[in-house]
Amino acid sequence: MPVKITQARRLDRDTKLKPFDCNDPDLNDFFHNDALNHSNELLTVTYLFEGRKETIAFISLLNDKISREETGRGKLRTLAKGIPHPKRTYRSFPAVKIGRMGVNIRYQRKGMGTEILDAVKASFTTANKTGCRFVTVDAYNNPCTIGFYQKNGFNFLTEKDHKDDTRLMYFDLKRFIQDNS
Repeated sequence: MPVKITQARRLDRDTKLKPFDCNDPDLNDFFHNDALNHSNELLTVTYLFEGRKETIAFISLLNDKISREETGRGKLRTLAKGIPHPKRTYRSFPAVKIGRMGVNIRYQRKGMGTEILDAVKASFTTANKTGCRFVTVDAYNNPCTIGFYQKNGFNFLTEKDHKDDTRLMYFDLKRFIQDNS
């Protein structure tokens, strides 16, 4: 049965972290030891999805861009399709990056990750305070993680990283607007 998230709470210095384990040592370590420091240093904003006794999931967001240096000129032109011609000369496009996202092991494979991604997409298309065209993520390069992001509409930004530990992926927020009109 899917778990419905109700409200995200922004991590701040007064937050008492509840137990969390997503069965990934790197994500667990970030959650328990680094998320608050990153927030205090204005590097990320972390949102918590909590139950009464534990953290169900978290996501950390930060500013990003998709630039010609990462993609090459051809890919950037492809991404610029649909943008009025005078604006196609941009050398980069604004994005929000998913720095880290984890779902408690007890809630995995119940739609929680997709629901969080949809909330981020909605937030940056309806209540966004700055321009933001894309959502990016450095996804762990394993079939489960890559498949999750592809299922949620993300594409590879480049093929240069196909042997790396992470793959740079993106989602065009205009697609979210079109799909939800």
